[in-house]
Amino acid sequence: MRTGHRRRTAKESGPDPIDIHVGKRLRLARERAGLTQVELGAALGMSFQVVQKYEQGEIRVSASRLVQLSRLLKKPAAFFFEALDDPAGLGDGVAIEGGELELVHAYRRIVDREVRQRILQLVRDTATLHDGTPES
Repeated sequence: MRTGHRRRTAKESGPDPIDIHVGKRLRLARERAGLTQVELGAALGMSFQVVQKYEQGEIRVSASRLVQLSRLLKKPAAFFFEALDDPAGLGDGVAIEGGELELVHAYRRIVDREVRQRILQLVRDTATLHDGTPES
């Protein structure tokens, strides 16, 4: 029996908040794995545009695709649903600020291993100066 309620559609109402959350978690997992949208799409036999739409919540990730993503990104399927009530969608209790991801992306582009080590040491030394904890 049908009720008077209309079915929610993405076209009329926008993406479902849960799909947006899963998409944010997908992006976080992909970036933590050091993969681009192109690389992830190629590994799954799809275009980067589909990955982009998943990450934006424009299209829903099916259960089978979610399992494929969890295996590829080495995350449990539950990872994508963690912290549904957390607006940042990070689930690990630590919010990542925009500059942090930018720093990681820039660092990964540095080819020279010695330069990378010097930058890492500079960041450690700076952190030690500001928080008082010994460096590791």
